[in-house]
Amino acid sequence: MTQPWYESFFGQDYLDVYNYQFTDERAAAETKFAAKALELRPGERVLDLCCGQGRHSVVLAAMGLDVVALDLAESYLRLAEEMAKGRGVTIETVHADMREIPFESHFDAIANMFSSFGYLESEDEDAKVLDSIRRALKPGGRVLLDLLNRDWVVANYIQNDWHRDDDGTIYLEHREFDLPTSRNHVTFTAITPDGKVREIGGHHIRLYTLREVRGMLEAAGLVYDGVHGGFEGETYSIDTRRMIVVAHRPRD
Repeated sequence: MTQPWYESFFGQDYLDVYNYQFTDERAAAETKFAAKALELRPGERVLDLCCGQGRHSVVLAAMGLDVVALDLAESYLRLAEEMAKGRGVTIETVHADMREIPFESHFDAIANMFSSFGYLESEDEDAKVLDSIRRALKPGGRVLLDLLNRDWVVANYIQNDWHRDDDGTIYLEHREFDLPTSRNHVTFTAITPDGKVREIGGHHIRLYTLREVRGMLEAAGLVYDGVHGGFEGETYSIDTRRMIVVAHRPRD
């Protein structure tokens, strides 16, 4: 059986490809905005869903929040634990699939950052994530989904791009946006300073419109509260790269 891309890509390749975006300044700014949008208060229980290497989790913990960091990649959870220890904060790490969050009515808020909604094989599987989020939230609990704005991707479509990492490695990025399925296929080629070339599988994410997300939230029993176009509170539009959606679980 072929391994899903979201299991094979999320190792060292992902960390290397996106290393240039993983700055402390960016993590702090993104987390600060998420905390404001979710109206977080010290002592509240927060789930960093698909936490990766924990860059948002440790900032949330430093704000005085009770943080659980969940990811499917065990290697990332170890990195998150090491980062938390180095920053002098405490987080709980949980190895689980985002469709099966092992908590019920537990969290005051859930943050899902850096375009990690839409990974799965179908819309039905993505819908299971929202069902899982609803179950894990306390009544009245809030959720933030940080998504790539599909309309911006279409309007600003660039098929080929590249960047150079600090170690001199060049990463060529090739994008294929499939309009019928609304899935963005992105693959990479790494060229090291000594000329070695390696193909990297990349990611294949279903991009949703705001209307689709709102419908999925409603179907999952979550109430849509609003949307932002970026981490500076930009008004959402076709010109904003991000689509940051906030919703809540209604009180019983």
